Amino acid sequence: MTTQNQTMPAMPTVQGVEHEFIELADGQMHVATMGTGDPVLLLAGFGQTWWEWREVMPAIAAAGYRAIAPDLRGEGWSSLPYQDIDRTRRTRDLLELLERLGLEKVRLVSHDLGAVSAAQLALEHPGMIQSQVIIAVPPLQMRFEMSMVPEMRHLWHQEVLSMPGLGPWLMRSGRMTRHFFSPVFMVKPLEPEVLDQYTAMMGYEATARAAELLCRRMVLPELGRIISGKYSADRLAMPTLFIFGAEDASFSPATMRRVFSDPTRYGSDVRLATIDGTGHFVVDEQPAATSEAIIDFFASLEAGAADGQYE
Repeated sequence: MTTQNQTMPAMPTVQGVEHEFIELADGQMHVATMGTGDPVLLLAGFGQTWWEWREVMPAIAAAGYRAIAPDLRGEGWSSLPYQDIDRTRRTRDLLELLERLGLEKVRLVSHDLGAVSAAQLALEHPGMIQSQVIIAVPPLQMRFEMSMVPEMRHLWHQEVLSMPGLGPWLMRSGRMTRHFFSPVFMVKPLEPEVLDQYTAMMGYEATARAAELLCRRMVLPELGRIISGKYSADRLAMPTLFIFGAEDASFSPATMRRVFSDPTRYGSDVRLATIDGTGHFVVDEQPAATSEAIIDFFASLEAGAADGQYE
């Protein structure tokens, strides 16, 4: 099999975004930042890197927050050994990152695979998360139902990408990128230059090899834990907003209404919002609406704190 994209693609430029490389125990984590104020940690979806937040970071910064978007292990411009990936390694990386940055508490926004690490962090270290927004991923505590199986057929790539040799080849070839950003998962197609950027990033050799391990060692084991009910008794200690695309084929509005029929099962302040005209890639399809939902949620909590609703 021929390998491609041995050279890491050039870092995309977003006006006002600064970049730094934070030393962790076994390498450097690339972190993009913008703005000042209370920190908001942004965790991107599978293979999308910090660049997923390119249109959200300016809005968060303009609202008076400091947007912090790291490249998680196995993706982007971080140089952390992808061979060490396991079910919780990215969460442990985040704990180390926050320590290096001197941050004891953050607001948290996550999408797709980044949301798995976010949920682990929120459940295991609730005192570090002031509030969180989870995009396009249901609660880990949800009760699995057989009625969900037809929708999960769209997620066949998780098993395929976990296969040694085949998974990395599909990533390098660009076939997976075309699948991810196809009408199966999106309502509004990406601009050609955006698709090209994602294809280049996901097709990079180290990213392609890491994708195999992420699926085999993280995604599939976590899915098994969700289905078996390992998280069913856990509750979210912080206010949490779940956002879904109104036309997400993997998590339809009807399914999400059932999952969130009693949100108090997951925590004392758990909310659900949908964004019209979007599928799974809510941030890319409707960045303005996504930013507005995030900022409005934070503002509602600040207003509640002023009224004594939150400590």
